[in-house]
Amino acid sequence: MLHSPLRFPLCAGVAAGVLMAVRLFVPSPVGLADNGDGFRRMCSLDLVTQVPPGVPQWLEFAHFTYTHAPKDGCDPDQVYRSSGNWLLRAAQPLDGLLGLPGVFDLRALAVLFCLLTAGAFAVFAAALRGGRVRRALVCSALFVVVGDSAFAGYAASPYGELAGLTGMVWALAGAVHLGGSPRARRWGLLACTAGAVLAVTAKTQTATMAVAFVVLLCLARVPVGRWSAGWRSRTAPLVAAALVCGAAVAEITAQPAEYRRINPTEMAFVGLLPHSSDPRAAAVDLGLPADFARYAGRSWWAEEPPHGDPRWEAYEHRMTYPVIGAFLVTHPDVTARIAVGALDDFAAVTPDYLGSYPVDAGLPPGEREGRLALFGLLVRDLGGGLTLGLVTVLGVTAVPWWRRTTDPRRRAWVAAVLCAAALTWTQFLTAVYGEAIENTKHLVFALCAAGLTLVLCAATATCVPGGRGGPEADDAAPGRPADGEREPAGGEEAPAGGEEAPAGGARR
Repeated sequence: MLHSPLRFPLCAGVAAGVLMAVRLFVPSPVGLADNGDGFRRMCSLDLVTQVPPGVPQWLEFAHFTYTHAPKDGCDPDQVYRSSGNWLLRAAQPLDGLLGLPGVFDLRALAVLFCLLTAGAFAVFAAALRGGRVRRALVCSALFVVVGDSAFAGYAASPYGELAGLTGMVWALAGAVHLGGSPRARRWGLLACTAGAVLAVTAKTQTATMAVAFVVLLCLARVPVGRWSAGWRSRTAPLVAAALVCGAAVAEITAQPAEYRRINPTEMAFVGLLPHSSDPRAAAVDLGLPADFARYAGRSWWAEEPPHGDPRWEAYEHRMTYPVIGAFLVTHPDVTARIAVGALDDFAAVTPDYLGSYPVDAGLPPGEREGRLALFGLLVRDLGGGLTLGLVTVLGVTAVPWWRRTTDPRRRAWVAAVLCAAALTWTQFLTAVYGEAIENTKHLVFALCAAGLTLVLCAATATCVPGGRGGPEADDAAPGRPADGEREPAGGEEAPAGGEEAPAGGARR
């Protein structure tokens, strides 16, 4: 095995998992404090936070230990259906093995995240070609993004963001194999589909990721058995795309009914009215009484919220996303002001009101960790506008780059760049025009996708066949392909297991 093509991917995966564990647990464990929303997810396991006496439960400290909820302590109607609940259940056996306190401890979830990170890095590294130094640098850049303080804290937290972030990384790591050998394409499709389903079902906001993933899958050809030639090689990717779409629709419909009213209301009163030059006129345009403008800037949870008005029931039906969308289209000045303000939230990288450390770390309340913040520092220095502009340029450039590239491996990488850039924009727009509160926290998916776009673009330019890295790898013997598979005459890839190669004959 030490001399096989698996050597570098295995080393990259193990190194990433170990480094992530060190990053999360040394010298003390870190996570993210609950903002009051975590109970909706933890109640899926009938668990509640175990808080030391005299210690604030929300915002200031990360509480890892959970115990059984009291009778009727968890309302089933409030439970948030999320793929993050799958990760919680998968982490339960680890909790027992590690001997952590309480009925469940979020540090077991962080350990699971380290294992998932190791797997994703191994999958990603297996698609890289070229010298070991170049490949190691690309994997290091990926770790700088995935392990940044803007994202890693979600590993030991009661939020569903971890599932979305992990799913994105796995989906894109699998996507870069969709131009390899038939066997690599099948395994890549499996990883991509699993990651995409995990991501789009993390929370209602992430359901819009399905757009980018479906386009990516529709571009792929994956031979499966007799379904290997011509249009039939698109069957498996199209089935995967349908699965991703179905998962996204299921996530949207599973949202608790109460929050279908809350989120548009937040957008109207916290997003639209405060950014209007004439809030009274804006209220009328929304179909509300003009004096509802006095609630501008007040969220659902404020002391005097809009739904506390005696006339609320008569106008609540106006709080829908079609009404919000029509207002944004007919008021481009408000739409632009919201976007410009969101650029500052994007550049803030991390919310400043959530602490990272447990009580026994001995640090002040609300203290935030910054053990690895290189990518976050880059975004702050560039600013939200320039960062999004750079991602946009890379995404736009990827379209003609993909069309004029004939090498299937390189096409897969360029398609992954395009997908990551599309994920950045879909999540930016969803967060900014979806709820209008806690923008920095909600923009975490757009921020992560932007970082992945940069890494994928660098890898495509340096470690993919046809780039400066060339098709050869240090681990391959002279005259043999880097992935260890023999090439028949003419340069066509050898079909895996005697199966027919994709139509057109993929060439190195």
